[in-house]
Amino acid sequence: MTNDKKHIRIIPKLDIKGPNLVKGVQLEGLRVLGRPEDFSLKYYQDGADELIYLDLVASLYGRSNLVEIVERTAHQIFIPLTVGGGIRSTRDMHSLLCAGADKLAINTALFEDISLLEKGAASFGSQCMVVYVEAKKKANNIYECMHTNARENSGITVLDWIQRVEKAGAGEIFLTFVDTEGTGNGVDYEFIQQVVQAVHIPVIINGGFGSCDHITKCLASGADAISSASIFHYRRLEQLKTKADDKIEGNTSYIERSRLEGNDFLKDKIIPVSIGTLKHQLVHSGVSRRIQPENQNDQPAEKVKISDQTIIVDYGMGNIFSLNRALEKIGVKAVVSNDPDVICKAERLILPGVGAFPEAMKNLYSIGLVGPIIEFATSGRPLLGICLGMQLLLSKSFENSETSGLNLVNGTVEKLFDNIQGIMEKLPHFGWSHLSIENTCHKNWDRTLFSGLNMQDEAYFVHSYACCPEDNQSILSTTSYGKQRFCSAVQKDNIVGCQFHPELSGPTGLKILNNFYNKL
Repeated sequence: MTNDKKHIRIIPKLDIKGPNLVKGVQLEGLRVLGRPEDFSLKYYQDGADELIYLDLVASLYGRSNLVEIVERTAHQIFIPLTVGGGIRSTRDMHSLLCAGADKLAINTALFEDISLLEKGAASFGSQCMVVYVEAKKKANNIYECMHTNARENSGITVLDWIQRVEKAGAGEIFLTFVDTEGTGNGVDYEFIQQVVQAVHIPVIINGGFGSCDHITKCLASGADAISSASIFHYRRLEQLKTKADDKIEGNTSYIERSRLEGNDFLKDKIIPVSIGTLKHQLVHSGVSRRIQPENQNDQPAEKVKISDQTIIVDYGMGNIFSLNRALEKIGVKAVVSNDPDVICKAERLILPGVGAFPEAMKNLYSIGLVGPIIEFATSGRPLLGICLGMQLLLSKSFENSETSGLNLVNGTVEKLFDNIQGIMEKLPHFGWSHLSIENTCHKNWDRTLFSGLNMQDEAYFVHSYACCPEDNQSILSTTSYGKQRFCSAVQKDNIVGCQFHPELSGPTGLKILNNFYNKL
């Protein structure tokens, strides 16, 4: 199994204790490194695809300090942020999502009550639910699940557990090798293959990376993403293995060897690593393609020039915080509302959303928003649908059951695929993918929502269903996933929609949001 030529997600992991970023070895001996929000901003600017925050002591003390840290971080970065530690209720989940988290990582609480995962998936969507697995190898070479920061053994094998949590609603597995975490000695590639083959959802691997060889072997074993702390915090990584490296014997870590060998070893074998450096190495090794941009420190092309009142529709199924902070970045002060009268009087409307189509339509009807949204759209004022919000613009969906939509764009919403030519693709479709004019009526994106974008720019997707408009004229862009090309954006007069999340797509997404004001 291989992820050849796919974009591999590079995800720095930030371990938190109190207000501080810490790092240890095998989750022990924690050393304070600084403010997590400072490191997060640097990693975002370096081109990280996502970030993961884990409160290492929250499960021990029954409390988490992450909300304030997440709020400070989320105002500076525009990529997905996964947050875990001390989550024991849907109220905890809601608090973190409102603070700026995009996904939630849960471990300890699930061994007490796995229904928490089911409730979270039902309330916020499976794409928000990441199960954090602390894997420790036993004497019989079987990996078992640890929890409470690897202090307690659940007695459940990892392979059994990940299949159980997938059925309960997990959208992603985040697996840490406890025995090699922080050592730089590599990970168990054979076991990674077993994990990847046991589930049909994406798998992130963490714990033990010290060289580019370790990472390329992990990806060749089928991992969908790699996460690391040490190689980014300490900015040291062994280059791709050469014959000269074979002279270095023993099982000591790359950090220990660098100390033993002195400056010559560091000069010849260690590269100062940033996210961009690592991506160059992975492209060189042939297992990945680079994502644009390598430096995400640039600003939107231009500030919004108009002062239209923007209403973000709150129907209980969107990560409104992330959208609001992105709008603030381009100079827009939006109002969040579910008041039908306010929506009818808006000058611009944004319909966000994550979760299931039937539940979304149920919420819109119960609040009395279906009529006002349709009235707004037919008046000619600009309307933007994001992710589930784009899907709701169409006539009907076949997610779970056949459900009528807003019918503002003729077409259906259908599952990406179940099985194509015997190859089961993983759903949800997580990560960064290209935007293209292939199979559209556009020669370029001038005077559209995508004005100023390059034809191979990438955006962040998380979805299992996609829109199928009847009129090809309304398809603004398409995107490939596996062997299928799907509609990733629509534009029909004043109505536009993005299947991806512009608020989580870095500078590309900020440009798109800017165009919603300056080009429509």
